[in-house]
Amino acid sequence: MLRIARFSTSCTVLGPGKRGVVWFQGCERKCPGCTAPETWSKDAGSEISIHHLVRAFVEIPRLEGLTFSGGEPFLQAKGAARLAEECRKIRPEFSFIAFTGFTLEELLKEENPDHLRLLANLDILIDGPYRQEEHQNLLWRGSKNQRVWFLTPRYEREWKPRLHETAIRMEMEMNDQTIHFMGIPPKNFRDNFREITRNLGLEELK
Repeated sequence: MLRIARFSTSCTVLGPGKRGVVWFQGCERKCPGCTAPETWSKDAGSEISIHHLVRAFVEIPRLEGLTFSGGEPFLQAKGAARLAEECRKIRPEFSFIAFTGFTLEELLKEENPDHLRLLANLDILIDGPYRQEEHQNLLWRGSKNQRVWFLTPRYEREWKPRLHETAIRMEMEMNDQTIHFMGIPPKNFRDNFREITRNLGLEELK
């Protein structure tokens, strides 16, 4: 079982191609200005089986792979690694990306076998905590201290030259009660969006 905030089966702003995304629940860093503070608590969110997630993703045509975000995926590294491995048994072409508040050096230094297992399944790692005072609208990153590591050569040739592109890439998912935003938002996006919804009389939107 994994504890997650939610998942999506279609996203094009958190890595190459059309991707599934899992937002893991729980984060100890609690970076000021975080765009998803609702994912901090380890007790919030909901439990979901790895099998359920595998079936949800592998049946989606033309899906490039999965992106692990959060929250902090490396707090559930064992389950995240298993999810990647089980997906690849059925869709060996899948790629995997993870966002983490840890640095790659921290993850390697710990020699935690679960962390190393998850790293071994990744094609790309975006590392480092979000620093509000260093905010920049960079590809897949919210602040300039964060780095993109190509752990396999799969995407390096095409995407490494593009890492300094400056652009805001966001998508939106809606249901009857909730709006979810995906991607790396501009600075203070959450507060600005709340102000807009209040002005429109849509206080229930979060």
